[in-house]
Amino acid sequence: MIHFAHKRFLADVAAMATNSAHSLAFHRGLGVPTASSSTIPYTKYLDASTIALYSQIAYAKPNFAVVANGVDHAEFAKWVAEFFEPVSNTVSAQSKAGTAQTKYYGGEERIAHAAGNAMVLAFPGSSSFTGSFYKPELAVLSSLLGGQSAIKWSQGFTKLGNVAAPGAKVTTTSAIYSDAGLLYTTITGSAGAVAATAKAAVDAIQKIAAGEISSEEITKAKAAAKFKELEHGQDLRAGLELTGNGLIHNTKPYQMDEVAKAVDGVSEQALKKVRFNSFPSLTNPILTAVQAAKQLLESKASVSAVGDLFVLPYAEDLGLKV
Repeated sequence: MIHFAHKRFLADVAAMATNSAHSLAFHRGLGVPTASSSTIPYTKYLDASTIALYSQIAYAKPNFAVVANGVDHAEFAKWVAEFFEPVSNTVSAQSKAGTAQTKYYGGEERIAHAAGNAMVLAFPGSSSFTGSFYKPELAVLSSLLGGQSAIKWSQGFTKLGNVAAPGAKVTTTSAIYSDAGLLYTTITGSAGAVAATAKAAVDAIQKIAAGEISSEEITKAKAAAKFKELEHGQDLRAGLELTGNGLIHNTKPYQMDEVAKAVDGVSEQALKKVRFNSFPSLTNPILTAVQAAKQLLESKASVSAVGDLFVLPYAEDLGLKV
């Protein structure tokens, strides 16, 4: 099964670029690939002793939470006590590795590939609602940049949806994690279309930095971001996972109504105060919308290009620092 996943991953240029961008952004932890690639000797870690050691690390009580929905609490507590009572209360020395606050690095990677073309332009983002660095403003900013329209046969209102080159597919994602996040734009298509759209994406950020953004665009972006949050919150599994994550990190449970309220409360003025204080490299606590866009351009980006490297541009060619 792992071998099939390995082959599927190597054939998906967008997945390779996304994994690469995460590796550049975070190195260890969140930067560890979720799928195997030819550069990762994963087979040597599949022996019985390594798996047994991992289970001892993962299943220490401080490292996991048991969450349920729609069950009787007393009955639930009974079974949890029965099945998890033998679990260790202490955290082993091995499991303490990588528990420090996630650090953002940035950088650039270029991977030659014959099956297609993809580029990912990434910047520091927001943690999940249950994390310590949740910023609803970034969900709105993600929707503002956007790319793929929710309406068939329509370019939509987003900045990138209206500047993408013919033949290119572009999406912007605000990936949220326990103590960090990544705001990234994924572009796929022919090498020429990807290159042109990548340049247009950076130009769009530059226009926001120049103040070329209307109240109507912010209102539409806020509505789209709220819809995405509500749609995500309706997924029972996602809600349970986020709640468990909050309990593990001693923050708070996931509350869909509070998340929607936070996004809905992002006014035009609030969007002009986007904060990036979750990473040491971005310490300015309050930024206007114009300053936020400038900060994206001035800080280190995480840029991955997969495909025809003779055509796909370097980060420097786009005006990004790595």
